Parts: sequence; structure tokens; C-alpha cells
Amino acid sequence: MMEVVRTSTALLPLRWVFLGCLVWCGGASFEPARSEAKDEPKVARPFERAPDPAKRPGPDADLFVEGLELQKKRKWMSARKRFWKLIDKYPDSPYAAEAEDRSGPNAFLGFRAMGDIGPSERRIDVALMGDGYRIQKQDRNDKHCEGQLKVLLGESLYATYRPYFNFWQFSLASEDKGVDEPEAPEPDEELRERQRRRGRKKKGPKQYNTALDCKAAGPQGQVWANPRRVWHYLQYLDVHDSLAIVFAQMGRLGMGGMGIATTGPRGVVVHEFGHAFLGLLDEYANNPGKPSGFVNAPNATTSPDNPPWKHFLDAKVPGIGVYEGGATFKKGVWRPAPGCAMNSGGGSPYCAVCREAGLLRIYERVSPIDQAWPPEATVQVEAGAPLPAFRVLPMQPSGHRLKVRWILGAAAQLTESATDDDEVEGQGDEDLDPFEKRMRRLRRLRGAKGTKGKAGRGLPTPIGFRPGIQRRARGTAGTPLPKGTTLKSRAKRVKGVGRVDIPKLPSDLPVGRHVLTAIVWDPAKPKGAKRPWVLKDDRGLLEDRRAWIIEIVASSEGR
Repeated sequence: MMEVVRTSTALLPLRWVFLGCLVWCGGASFEPARSEAKDEPKVARPFERAPDPAKRPGPDADLFVEGLELQKKRKWMSARKRFWKLIDKYPDSPYAAEAEDRSGPNAFLGFRAMGDIGPSERRIDVALMGDGYRIQKQDRNDKHCEGQLKVLLGESLYATYRPYFNFWQFSLASEDKGVDEPEAPEPDEELRERQRRRGRKKKGPKQYNTALDCKAAGPQGQVWANPRRVWHYLQYLDVHDSLAIVFAQMGRLGMGGMGIATTGPRGVVVHEFGHAFLGLLDEYANNPGKPSGFVNAPNATTSPDNPPWKHFLDAKVPGIGVYEGGATFKKGVWRPAPGCAMNSGGGSPYCAVCREAGLLRIYERVSPIDQAWPPEATVQVEAGAPLPAFRVLPMQPSGHRLKVRWILGAAAQLTESATDDDEVEGQGDEDLDPFEKRMRRLRRLRGAKGTKGKAGRGLPTPIGFRPGIQRRARGTAGTPLPKGTTLKSRAKRVKGVGRVDIPKLPSDLPVGRHVLTAIVWDPAKPKGAKRPWVLKDDRGLLEDRRAWIIEIVASSEGR
């Protein structure tokens, strides 16, 4: 579902937002290579990624590869000439469209990883894109990009969970370095008559040709990028989360929504990313009126008697209360804290409520289990033979470790269909044994709500109960685990992998089926924190499980 674009730092009525999104998303501009005309109509020019040159060789592929290598060496002009040569000599080449996109007045120059990265399938990928930087000024783009990331990581939530993110710097060349001015309101009849008598001509708003087509939107000229342009360049990432931080060289203030946080070069990125990624609302109040509808977000509500952060009030967390004024309205909306990054330009840290909402949003995309071995859900071993190595690799925040617990218990008899992802045809729940019922219920829940992260972050569907655990300030409560024995385990650092957790399994498992379950949970209490960052986790996002069926069969010698 499309998010509503939200403002930062200044009031922007919702009618401005909807109008801006509907109009501004309607036109994207990808001008032909070497076109100098600035008055051409802005129309979307979709293109297909070029094929793999190794699979489709030829002289056009050679020119394309040469251009790519020159871009990697940051020899922008030389790369542009190679692409131009390719387009002129081989206009029908499958490489021509991408070559044009990499060499036009507004050009994609490549991307690079910013710091350590992990597998994109199990990380949150965020692209940082600069707008209004000419091809000769990419060093300035680099500096401002590093500055944006430094400001973002100044917020403890992103600094602590930095390993959960991949940040990518996109190098984009723009023909101009401005931000489009908004359309001026039409003058009244009396003003038009005075202008006519004085011989003055109406001046239109200044328009610029830039890679992301940034526009000054709203009453205070908050900068906003064209989403179609952003999504166009995101196609260069094979796997991504539709998240981008855009900074316009000539922009000011900012806006956030639809996964895009737009700011100026010294912008309010923590605040805008709170809109774009975390789904938070503004906590400042500039509008003297009341909202016409219902407001219910993690950090803003029109129901002060039962706010979404009531569990913080019950836990008597210092600084958290119910303060009138929020979502830009002075009356009729309440917020959780007097100070927060969502109540300023981002200079303040997130309040406890926003930080909890942010961490839960992170775990919507990332599983606490990074990897698990073996990949098979069922392992068959002859009695007396050594068991395979079972282990899990938890995610690793900065400053604290995730908890790992291993449970070994007997497994109910499973039919072949009970381990399939498809429903058992012609068989109702009433005909299934309790274990199969739990398996079916888990598949239904995951199918209805989707897997956590992108494609389940590559993890097989776990066997066992859905966690559904609430985390409170003291103690835990939730659904029981299958009956079994809690095993001791040890953490071991594996070269090239990380710190894995390995259970100490008994060597004399009897013949039959056994369930080995690894439960990984983030206590969400970084070093130095007085209390956990998450007090309530209704959906069990901080916890994930991986389970294996260990089937011990009689040895062939004893048969």
C-alpha cells in the first residue's frame, strides 16, 4: 500500500501532498543521449537492463564492457564517449538502452557499497542518491553522500543495527544543479491589470534538468524527488527494498514517504527516514486546527485514553507521556514525548516510542537468524552413526548479542504431505494430528502475512509454533514450546562465517523421529541501555526459529 508523503520541518497540508504525488509522479524524464534541449516534454523512457556480455559477446558488448570499466575507474568522460560510440555504431544493440542511460545529460555512473555489506536477500538495502551534481562535480557528491550516512548513523538505532543494512552510493550526473520551482498561484484580475499597464510579462517558475527531477513542494519549498526517477535507478540493484535517501544539492528542508527520504545536502535525514522507512508521523504542531479524520500511528493518535504507546505508560518509562500536538496539528492529536527527531529537523534522537517502532520495522525485513545449517528440513541418520553439524548464525548488532536456545523433543508421526508447502488435498484440520495442525496453521499464517524480509531471507519455513511473544519491561510471556529438553550449546567463531551457535547433542538418540529447534531472540537491550528498546512485540518479530526433523533409523547391520 502506498504511503502518504509526509513533510518535515514545516507544515504541508495533506491536499498539497496528494496533489504533489499525483501530478509529480506522472512525469519522469530520461532524455536521449547528448540532447541539449531543455524544453522537451518530460516522458518516462523505460529501458531493459543490458544482457550479460559474457553470454552475448560481440563488438557492441566489447564497447559496453569498456565503458563499464572506465566508469569503475571514475573516468566519466572517457566512459561516456565509449557509450556514445556504441549507440552510434549499433543503435539496435541490446546494450544501447543502458548505454544511453549511462551517457545522457542525466546519467547513471554506477554504484558502490558504503562500508561492510551482507547478502542482500538477508539485509535491508538502502540507496543514497544525489541530485543536481554535474558529471565534473562527483567529488562533491561523494562528500555529501558520506555526510548523509554519517548523520543517519548518528542516531543510535541505526548505529546499533548498522550490520543489518547495506548502504549503496549511486553516482548520478545531472545536466543542471537546481531544484524546480513550484507553480506560482494565478494572480487576481486587479494584479494582472496592473502588470499589463506596466508592461511586465509573467515569469514562469524556473525548471532544471536533473537526474532525479527534484522539485520544491509545499509552502516552504520542501524538496521532493520524483519517485519514478528514483525507482528507475533502483533497477540497477538486482535485489533491493525500494528504499532510497535522496539529497538535492540545491534543496532545502525535506520530505519523506513511499520509501524515499529527500533532503538537502545538510538535510534532516534521520527525520525523513523515519517517515520513509519507519512509517512515523511528524510530532511537531504548526496547524492551529484539528484533523478531520482519525490518526493512529506508533507516535501519534487521536485517542489519548488508549494510545499505541500505552505499554510505555504502564511501564512508567521516564519522559513518555501523552502530549497534545502532533501530526502537524496543535489540537486533537497527541504524541508520546516532548522531544524527538520526529519533532525537529532530526537533531534530536528518536524518543523511546519511535525507537521501538523503528526496531520492529527493521525486524519486519530481517530475520534474527542470518543462516542455519544443514539446509534440509529432515535429516536421516543410521543409529550409531555421527550426527551432522547443526548450527545457526544469529544476526549481530553492535554492542550486544542475540540469545540462542536449543530444544530437543520427540516428533509426532508425520505424513509425507505434512511436510509439503501445499495443503493436504481433501483432508480437513479435524483429521490431522496436533503436530500437523500446528504445521498447517503456521503455513497459513506465513502465507497470509508474508514471510519476514525478502523471500523469507532465504531461510526454509521453520517447523514449530508461531512465536507471538510479547516482550515486557520485566519477564516474558507467550506461546509454549513443544515439550523437550533444553540443550547446552556453545558459540564458536567460524572463519569466513562469523560466530555460530552449536548445540551439544546426545550421541545415543533412540530410533525414531526427533525435533531439534533453534530459537534465536534479540533482547533489544544494547550495552548501557537502562531498559529494553522493545517492550511489546505482539508479532514475535524479535524472535525466529529454525527446526529440523532428525530421523534415526535402525542400522543396516542390525536389520
